Amino acid sequence: MAQLTEDQLQELSDKLHEEQRELNSHFESRAPGAELAESETGSTGELSSYDNHPGDLGTETFERERDLAIDDLMSQQLAEVEAALGRLADGSYGLCEVCGESIPFERLQALPAAKCCVEHASEAIDAPLTEEQAVTSYGAGEGGQSGSRTFDDEADAWKSLEQYGNASGTVKPDGRV
Repeated sequence: MAQLTEDQLQELSDKLHEEQRELNSHFESRAPGAELAESETGSTGELSSYDNHPGDLGTETFERERDLAIDDLMSQQLAEVEAALGRLADGSYGLCEVCGESIPFERLQALPAAKCCVEHASEAIDAPLTEEQAVTSYGAGEGGQSGSRTFDDEADAWKSLEQYGNASGTVKPDGRV
């Protein structure tokens, strides 16, 4: 594949800088964490949430969560753009990070921050954990729970709770109540 020309690099550089400016302006338009600086009821302008329908506060919670998700996504995009600008500065821009081949100009026009060719794009995505992976990572595996942080049977549960005694008395050192 052909290397990028100076005109192509300049066009892509301009696109990256423009995207960086747009993302930075989003974060500069308000102070970091400003929407979380006050309580939810305070942000609605109400003195009390007592006379409001619970759905009103639910809407406010939803709006805050949506704003935080958008901020997270935009900060990830900003990091990708800045990484692409770093690759542009060090001369590795336009090369696939997996195979080292040139990324086609058309792909870079569509996604200026692309770090992999189309063939290796799926390898560059940080996919979220599946439910099985998440559960397994916390000590539970296929066929039941395992690991040092969990227990599964009644005997283990009783052993961990018997030290606190019961309603009829306390546990004596020999284990009797």
